[in-house]
Amino acid sequence: MEGIITEEKIAFGKFISAKRKENGLTQAELAQRLYVTESAVSKWERGISYPDITLVTAICSALEISEHELITASDDIHQRQVELQARKYLRLRKGYLWTFNGIYSLTLLTCLICNLVFAHALTWFFIAVTSCMTAFSLTSLPVLVTKKKGLITLGSFFLTLNLLLLTCCIYTSGHWFFVSFTSLAFAFSIAFTPIVLRNIVLPKELCEHKALLSLGADTLLLFLLQTTVCADQNQLYNLLNPVGVLTLYLLILPWAFLIIIRYIKTSALFRTSLCLIVSGLYILTANSMSDVITDHKPFVLSATNLGNWSNCYVNGNVIALITITCFAAALLFACRGMTFAKRHFTKTGTAKTK
Repeated sequence: MEGIITEEKIAFGKFISAKRKENGLTQAELAQRLYVTESAVSKWERGISYPDITLVTAICSALEISEHELITASDDIHQRQVELQARKYLRLRKGYLWTFNGIYSLTLLTCLICNLVFAHALTWFFIAVTSCMTAFSLTSLPVLVTKKKGLITLGSFFLTLNLLLLTCCIYTSGHWFFVSFTSLAFAFSIAFTPIVLRNIVLPKELCEHKALLSLGADTLLLFLLQTTVCADQNQLYNLLNPVGVLTLYLLILPWAFLIIIRYIKTSALFRTSLCLIVSGLYILTANSMSDVITDHKPFVLSATNLGNWSNCYVNGNVIALITITCFAAALLFACRGMTFAKRHFTKTGTAKTK
């Protein structure tokens, strides 16, 4: 059967011949690479015989083709496009890194020379170093990292940015670094803690409480920020009252929303109704409570007279209208929730009867 020439063998032979010529090889050179005779290569190309299966890998390496292409005796266009795009990406990635790293190196060298020439010492040069480190964490590091790219980039940016601020603080002989550090920590916590919690492995007991952990971290960092600010201004005596008390009051609304939405087991319509009721009560009492906490005034609701919109009633009227709107919307959502609950109960009872 090996000596019988078929169309498949002819097509295979032509493919081998074409790929050999593309790589600039003679039959003798190809035979030498494969440790076979030149006659064997000639037989393949003339469609007289197939190469031994043990030679497949060696032939693919010598002719720079894939095993799929050798078996099908045709070019795998899709695979070649994928490989071409991969090579282009690697070249682009390499060029990108060389460009940015070159810019950072040139910048640091220039700053080093200028700092030594004009100041005869290394002073503000360290600000340039930490600035380049911060820029590197956002531009080059994400390209270099392969696993947990987002978390590593975020963490390195936070650290290098604080290192830059610390360097600036030392250079200016300031004492504001801890305020800036806690401010950044609080801002990063609000923006990125939910993302971080979603991408890290937590104990099973905590997996159901990520929202609680996120808001808890924000709350703690907010109080830490207030503590550092008060300490920086030598006003620690204001930390508990009015600053701390007012902060606690302002945090009632987000914590109430978290508890209602996340932990009250009822329909979404009833939870919305409860959120609207809490919002209405909060809006109604916000100004009065602020006056009690900050100015130690007695608790009195804002004056209201919907028939009179003079200056003394505008604030109270607006608050009253917003509160009424919240309560009305809460009533509508509650009624809608009761309607759905009644339908569900009726369907469930009918199904059990059947």
